[in-house]
Amino acid sequence: MAEKYEVDGVKQKEYDTDELKSIVQGELSDAIDYNDQLSLDRVDNTEYYLGESPANVSDQQSGFISTDVRDSILFMLPSIMRVFFGAKKIVEFVPKNADDVEMAEQQTDYINHIVQQKNNGFQVFYNAFKDALVRKAGFVKAYYDDSLEVKNYSYDGLNEEARNVLLTDPFVEVVSETYEMETVQEENAETGEIIEREKPSKYNLKIRRVRNKNDIIIEAVPPEEILINRNARSLEESSYVAHRRILSASDLVAMGYDKEEIEEYGGATDYDATSQMEAQARNPFADLTDVTRTDQDEVYYVEHYLFYDLDEDGIDERIKICTIGECHIINIEPCNDLPIVMFSPDPEPHTAIGSCPADYVKQVQNTKSQIMRDVLDSLGASVHPRLAITEGMVNIDDVLNTDIGQPIRVRQPGSIQPINTAFMGKEAFPVLQYLDEVKENATGVSKASAGLNAQALQSATQTAVQNTISSAQGRTELICRHFAETGMKPLFRILNNLVTLHSQEQETFRLNDQFITIDPRFWDSDKDISVNVAISKTSDEEKMKTLALVLQQQEKALMQLGANNPLVTGQQYANTLTKIIEMAGFKDANQFINTTVQTPPPNPEDKKPSGEELLAMAETKKAEATAQKSVIDAENNRLKILLDDDFKRDQAQADAVLKVMEINAKYGTALETKQIDALLERDKEQIRQEQKFRANGITRFDNQQNEM
Repeated sequence: MAEKYEVDGVKQKEYDTDELKSIVQGELSDAIDYNDQLSLDRVDNTEYYLGESPANVSDQQSGFISTDVRDSILFMLPSIMRVFFGAKKIVEFVPKNADDVEMAEQQTDYINHIVQQKNNGFQVFYNAFKDALVRKAGFVKAYYDDSLEVKNYSYDGLNEEARNVLLTDPFVEVVSETYEMETVQEENAETGEIIEREKPSKYNLKIRRVRNKNDIIIEAVPPEEILINRNARSLEESSYVAHRRILSASDLVAMGYDKEEIEEYGGATDYDATSQMEAQARNPFADLTDVTRTDQDEVYYVEHYLFYDLDEDGIDERIKICTIGECHIINIEPCNDLPIVMFSPDPEPHTAIGSCPADYVKQVQNTKSQIMRDVLDSLGASVHPRLAITEGMVNIDDVLNTDIGQPIRVRQPGSIQPINTAFMGKEAFPVLQYLDEVKENATGVSKASAGLNAQALQSATQTAVQNTISSAQGRTELICRHFAETGMKPLFRILNNLVTLHSQEQETFRLNDQFITIDPRFWDSDKDISVNVAISKTSDEEKMKTLALVLQQQEKALMQLGANNPLVTGQQYANTLTKIIEMAGFKDANQFINTTVQTPPPNPEDKKPSGEELLAMAETKKAEATAQKSVIDAENNRLKILLDDDFKRDQAQADAVLKVMEINAKYGTALETKQIDALLERDKEQIRQEQKFRANGITRFDNQQNEM
């Protein structure tokens, strides 16, 4: 049978329902078989963690059970949680360029706000990490929840204005409404007559508000609910992944599915027996088949994620298929991202499911439990030895009565003799110590590194102490790095894509006592992600000492070189203080300092020019001096010309006067020198004007043209 699937309400190509159903059933059956094999190990690990009694313990033997698995896991969990939640930001988005810094900071703040404020991120990751440490893998699912939410409210004594405002909400439905009448007097506008009439005064409302949740949800998923292809090399690359659950019909209707279809095909198919055993091992007091609700139908609901060529373009794409009951398909749609991530503490190369600390420690726990039971049995035999009696000479009931101080009746002395057994416990203590070393080598957890034994490191050197502590921390930090790379980074990338895809408008949220407005519609979904996890050979104490030394050097640089020195900035100084505060155990460093420092603009007076700038300044001054010298030389030449001209004209004037006097004396004439002086002065003035015009770049001809 062929049907069409929809994308945003648009009908797409037809697909073969029977073929797709057959593929889904085959993948589901194989994944369940593979999961059953994993479930047996997870059940075994869970029982060791809870310290339940092994099946081979006799009622006549000591019931002691060592709890090495639980002790190791509970030792590692606080360190792992502190690594991710000790800092304020679990994950940071890395900007691609300088223009992208502000938007990357918004993405970082808002996604961390979704994880830690809108969701109970601490509890979600605690559950996932514990599943990973005990049961090989922890799963977290992130999705956009647009299911319907119904809430009922009751209001009494509302006035008409308040009632009208309440009913303007498009999501409000009135369930029932009553009101109280009151008598009011009104004046008739035409006759002026006072008229009394009754009108509602107080309203009593019962309403229901039905609206979509529209929230981004993250939740830890039990391992038995996740199915994966047995040949998968990683969860992301697996050709088939499924999430199966037992939901009520009400939950499915709220998710938008048709009620009649659910009632027809839903059925009540349960998990397989192995998965039920795994769930019950985690909660020994739960009985999955005890409580039966008559008002709700339970439905076996599975979300299948597989690669399939739905649009027949020759390329397999990941699609999401939802089925109920006996694999009846109720929804199918393309799916770009797998909404499930896996945290693995010790991944195995080329295999999706790796190992966990519980796998390494449970054999040690089993052996230590057996040895300690033997030791306690030996102690009991030495304290309460068995008795050899003469048959018929001793009261058997008195012998079998083990109450302290009770007499044993005998017919003659010597009828009862104790069979003394030596206590062999001290020979077992070296073996127990050896097993503790085996556990330490497997997990890095020891009394020395935990600081529980005051004498464990008493005779060791400081270097040996640091190496012991660093070795344990290195093993835990390696697990954190695996969690960061295989779980945290993919999860935050999924969350960022969900925010970008489903945001319809701007949103305001509170951060550091400030209200920040963001618009995720313009975010870039393809950003690099950095997780706040660091692997180091040094302990926290050594890191703190190193940071204190760096802080001292930064302070010296700021004091000696000033705030705008090339070595350290105010932001780098604030980063060092922030890291010290976070390592001291305080989550929010903004309570003590401003972690973001606004760098003031540099003071031009305090800025020292570089060598290249000094050379350029010298060349500029040299050029200015050369130009100024040229101007001065030109002016000197001009003055010299004028002085030479004046000298020559004065000399010519003197020669002319002598010539006139000589002519008057020789010929008896009466020539005057005034006319000659006037002509010479006219010529001098004309020359000065021409020199002035030339200095200003104007010729005499041009000046005359301007006058005309």
